[in-house]
Amino acid sequence: MDRRRAGPTAGVIVERLVDAAGWFVVALRTNEGFQQALYDELADTLRTCAVAWSGADSIPRQAVNVMVDPVPATHAAAEAYPEPQRQRIYDAGYELHDLLTECTTDAPNP
Repeated sequence: MDRRRAGPTAGVIVERLVDAAGWFVVALRTNEGFQQALYDELADTLRTCAVAWSGADSIPRQAVNVMVDPVPATHAAAEAYPEPQRQRIYDAGYELHDLLTECTTDAPNP
């Protein structure tokens, strides 16, 4: 049995992804500032997704629906913030892009 597959179920992972992405993006859009804890939760969830979906022929449609939003939403929200917070938000968007890419490729970084 592949040990990677012994983790959370697909439904649990997708639910975590929906929640984490939603809370992170909403905080930015409502001018609550960059919330490190929310970012960390989203990044950790994306790492979990990358491992769980490594080698999979497909990923859940609801996950794909969520995955298209965080980077453009993060970059759009950044414009509402002054420096240096704006740059931190842009950097987070680029980091999320890398994590999202790992979710759709066969070799996630450890």
